This record gives sequence, structure tokens and C-alpha cells, in this order.
Amino acid sequence: MVERAHHIDFVVRDLDRAAARFSTVFGVEPRGREKLEDRGIELVRFDLGNIWIILVQPTTDESPVQAFLDEHGEGFFHIAFKVGDVEAEAERLEAEGIRLVNRKPRRGVEGWKLVDIEMEDTFGIYTQLIEEDDS
Repeated sequence: MVERAHHIDFVVRDLDRAAARFSTVFGVEPRGREKLEDRGIELVRFDLGNIWIILVQPTTDESPVQAFLDEHGEGFFHIAFKVGDVEAEAERLEAEGIRLVNRKPRRGVEGWKLVDIEMEDTFGIYTQLIEEDDS
């Protein structure tokens, strides 16, 4: 079952500008900047104590994030919910008829294990389940 909201991502065109603005808004400095070549993105994370805010900028025209940005513009991208066992939750959801984009968890930053839920099954909201790496 879901434990809490884990992070919210926002897609932006200019990561440096957005990170500076969000730093001012939240009153905190970013904690980490990563480039995920395989996803065609660069991101900046803000740790707000009980939730991460993540700014994502596509780095290639082929990135799915670029397609999302082209279609929807800047702003809310997705929400992720923390679970204790992402594989068990994926199995439970499938048993309930919920479709998953990736049945096998993929790795995110800090070893996070992620499963994406088909947007059509969450009323058009891009939703992820996430398990943090405890190692």
C-alpha cells in the first residue's frame, strides 16, 4: 500500500532558471543535479523534508519528456508514491486490472525502484510507485 507522496516532478525548458526560482520560492538549495542519459533528461532535486520536488529538463529531442513538454508545456509532470515493496504493489495493481508501463521496476536516482502506471488508468495523471533503496 501507499505510504506517502514521495516526489512531484515538474518539466521545465530552462533548468538553471527554474532551479534558481524554485530555490527562492522554497528557501532551500537544490540537493543534487543529475543527468540521466538513458532517459534524455537532466534534473535538479529539492528535499523539502517529507517530499521531493524535482525539476526535469529534456536533453534530447527524442526524450519522452521532450514530447510531453511539446504537448503540454512547462509545469506539472508526474507524482510518485512511496511503497514498501514496488514489485508486490505492481502485482497487486495488475490483479486489479490496472495497466503498468513497465512491469519490471526501472532504476531512478539514488537507486529508487520505479514502476509507471498507464496514464489512462489514473485519469490522465502520470503516476509512479517508488521503493527507495535501503542499502
